[in-house]
Order: sequence, then structure tokens, then C-alpha cells
Amino acid sequence: MTYENHRAASIKASPSMAIAMAAKKLRSEGRDIVDLSLGEPDFEPPAHVGEAACAAVHAGGIRYGASAGNETLRKAIAEKFKRDNGLDFTLDEITIGNGAKQILFDAFLATLEAGDEVIIPTPCWVSYGDIVSLHGGTPVYVDCGPETGFKITADILEKAITPRTRWLMLNSPSNPTGAIYSEAEYKSLERVLAGQPRVLVISDEIYEHILLGAQPFVSFGTVCPSLRDRTLIVNGVSKAYAMTGWRVGYAAGPKALIASLNKMQSQSVTSVCSVAQAARTGSAHRRPVLCD
Repeated sequence: MTYENHRAASIKASPSMAIAMAAKKLRSEGRDIVDLSLGEPDFEPPAHVGEAACAAVHAGGIRYGASAGNETLRKAIAEKFKRDNGLDFTLDEITIGNGAKQILFDAFLATLEAGDEVIIPTPCWVSYGDIVSLHGGTPVYVDCGPETGFKITADILEKAITPRTRWLMLNSPSNPTGAIYSEAEYKSLERVLAGQPRVLVISDEIYEHILLGAQPFVSFGTVCPSLRDRTLIVNGVSKAYAMTGWRVGYAAGPKALIASLNKMQSQSVTSVCSVAQAARTGSAHRRPVLCD
């Protein structure tokens, strides 16, 4: 008997998770394993994160939360965008998800029609394409090799766009290459996108504070304000605060798009864990442990 529909059958389980579980099994058997599968920091979250979570539990009142996320945390995230990126967002332009991965899931769920294309520069994080496919979209993998610094260029982007293109997927700093887009590189992409009003942009900035060299990080939203009404900036606490298991991601974008993401979340997981949000709120006004 077949239980899966064609969308579920067309994708595979997360390769990074499969490798991580295999590594854990080998380690439990006494093997000396170096696990490079997951983007998991090798230190614990700062003490004030746990303290804030414990305080929230002892204070009581841990109940269902708003689908958009705790208002106090959204205020702290708005302050983060202003402080770190020079971006101004209102609370209804910010949402909180169960990790950045769920925000990507909800974004494609809310926006993709069957056959819509999502341009994904490669090398890339392994789950982008499968999440697109699961929602009826078509991942368009675009090879960006060492000759372009593992980044998509304006010429490559222009050639990849078709009438079916719905999203451009950007990731800077990149998983797995560590490549970072400069202001000039973003500006060149902006010029191409200016003539493509149907194309939306996801800027996955989860590795914002994990830099492998001297090049500074800059947010796509900071450099390309003309595309503000077509840009979803995705981030979270998993990397910078070593809070991978707490599952708190966040995003900022146009009010109508954020409202749609909130609707998707209300019908799927209802809301993000209130304890995890309290923990993040407790650290929101402090710089990440691992920062530039």
C-alpha cells in the first residue's frame, strides 16, 4: 500500500539530518567521529538564555502564544534589525517561527503556485530545493562555482529568470561555502530584479554573525531598499546563540506577506514554544556569543 502523495514521494528526508543521526549512532558505539553534517555550534547557549527560560517557567502562565510570535520578542527583533542592519520594521512586519526552516516552509506554502520556479544558487543548503518541490514549485539550481566566488551574478540571474520565476533564494553568509555578498554584488542583482516585478527575494541571513574571514556581512535589505516590498529577510538564533534545539527563527518583510505566513503558522503549529521565546527575549538585547 502507498501512503504518500506524489509531492511527498518526490522528496527525500533531509540528508544533513540523516548524516547527523548516523554520526550520533557511531559515536554512541565508541567511535571517534567528527560530524560536519549540521550547522551546530560547539558551545552552549549563554547562561542568561537558560536563566530567562527558567524564570518564565517558574513565573507560570506558559500558554498558547500568538501565531506571529510574542510581542515583546518581536519588539526586540525590531530593535535588532535597527541596531545591526539599519532597518526599520513595524511589529506587523515581523514574524517568529519554529526555526528559520519553518519560515521558509510557510513562505513557499503561502506563495507558490504549481510550476512556479525558485532560483537557487549552488552550492546551497540541502533542504531549499526539497521544500520548494513539496509545495508544488520547481527548484531551478544555478551553478555558481569558484569563478564567481560561489555567488550568483547579475548575468547568471538574468539568464535564469523566466516568466515562471517567483523567488530568488539568497544565502549570505553561505552554507556551505561561507561566501558573503558585497554591497556592489547586491546592487548588481538589484538592477536585474528592478525589471522583474513578479520576482520575490528570500535573503537567508541565519549565519550573519559567523564569518570566516575579514569581509563584513551586509544585509540584502540594507543594500537594496527599493526591493523592500518584495524581500523576506530570514534569520534566527540557532547559529549566533547556539540555540539550535530551541527552534526560534524570525523574519521581516512586507506586512501582507507576513500576515500570510502568520496564517500558515496558525493552521499548522499554532505558535512557537512560549518558553523558547522567553529565553530569546532574555538575550535579545545582548550581542551574540559568536559575532563579527
